[in-house]
Amino acid sequence: MFSVGKRRVPVGAPAAVGSGLIAMALGALVAATAGGGLGTGNGLGGAYVALLLGLIGTALGGRALTRSRHTR
Repeated sequence: MFSVGKRRVPVGAPAAVGSGLIAMALGALVAATAGGGLGTGNGLGGAYVALLLGLIGTALGGRALTRSRHTR
């Protein structure tokens, strides 16, 4: 958190949401363009992991944003 005047602005939660959305978008792009299946070296396994972790990061960041707005 950092202060803007008397108001404290959370930094971690919006960063988690943004990073999660980017991870999901890039994971979907790699999954859509990868030729072959798992184990062929095209990064399909990593794309699935990026989609899963991006979804988790977005959900947790959204939850943190919601909680920070309710406590004010």
